[in-house]
Amino acid sequence: MLKRSDYFLFIAAFMMDFCTGLVSFAVPLRALDMGASVVELGFIGTAGSLSFTVACTFTGKLADRFDRRRLLAIAAGLTALVFGMLFLAVNYWMLLAGAALGWGLLALFWPAVQAILAEGRSRGQLVRTLGTFNMFWTLGFMLGPLAGGYLYLVGPRLPFATGVTGMVALTLAIIVLRFKPTAVRDEDPAEDPREHVDTARFRWIAWTANFTAFFMIGMLNNQFPKLATVLLIRPDTLGILLAIPRLLQMAVFLVARYTTWWQFRLRPLVIPQIAAVVGMVVVATQDSTVVLAFAFGTVGLLVGAAFSASQFYSFFQEERKGEKGARNEMIVGMGMVSGPLVGGLLAQLIGLRMPYVLCCVVLIAGMLVEYRWYRKRD
Repeated sequence: MLKRSDYFLFIAAFMMDFCTGLVSFAVPLRALDMGASVVELGFIGTAGSLSFTVACTFTGKLADRFDRRRLLAIAAGLTALVFGMLFLAVNYWMLLAGAALGWGLLALFWPAVQAILAEGRSRGQLVRTLGTFNMFWTLGFMLGPLAGGYLYLVGPRLPFATGVTGMVALTLAIIVLRFKPTAVRDEDPAEDPREHVDTARFRWIAWTANFTAFFMIGMLNNQFPKLATVLLIRPDTLGILLAIPRLLQMAVFLVARYTTWWQFRLRPLVIPQIAAVVGMVVVATQDSTVVLAFAFGTVGLLVGAAFSASQFYSFFQEERKGEKGARNEMIVGMGMVSGPLVGGLLAQLIGLRMPYVLCCVVLIAGMLVEYRWYRKRD
């Protein structure tokens, strides 16, 4: 049964990703206004994701040792300051530094909030709680770029001002709230008919799929805005396109919340990856906005399936939930580091469509690795 504090954490996750989503959407457009190249766009995405990945190596242990509520308040408060820095940015280098600092602070927030929600849950409770949590943060990150597109048309600094306001409000709310820890209980064997399944093996499979999913998300968020300008796609339309994957992944999170058939199986991960390959072929070859919307949707299906599995296997039957949660987030960061970095170089040297050809290669390689893990027996 969900507690009142659980719902607050869901709303906090929504607010964090809403503000992060609209600011992340505005940063590449602001950089383009300042004359940034596709390689420099790639550096912005890489700097943010790299700082997030590196920070996750430390923040998971912090979430297991210190007051998690205090960590959430510190992360939200410092993020408000960084968004204020981005509001005042007058050159590319300030945007680059702000992206790196902002994403690094997210590594303090997400492992802590997930560890709070996962602590003391049985298998059924864990699936329902994390499923609801995933729907809330996805809704935030879906509406963030959508709102960012319209706010940017009103004024290029308005998304950053909105982000600052939201983070200040979130910080104050976290300080006021007092969390009551969930009572730790043993797993109910009746809830786990697959108790002898190798959870660690499926964790590696899911982590691999998660990497490929966020490799593509990082590519779309940081490289597609440049292609969108060439295709004469308006900022508000671009915001809708970038919101579509979030809508589809939220639908997958909803299904995952009420079912368990996807657990300890390979097919629920491979099928979305195959669909995403088709989607990336579309992005690499087509110009129609409607067709591109379909392609973006396939990415959302994969993110929903891969993140649900990766998150579940990271927390299920694990004692150090903060550390395992941070490792799962680190996989996300690794995907979002490599995508913009390599994609930016390919776009500069070969063409704006090449990053999406690379996505197809990464997806296929990921499926091969997952199959090898699946066939492995201890």
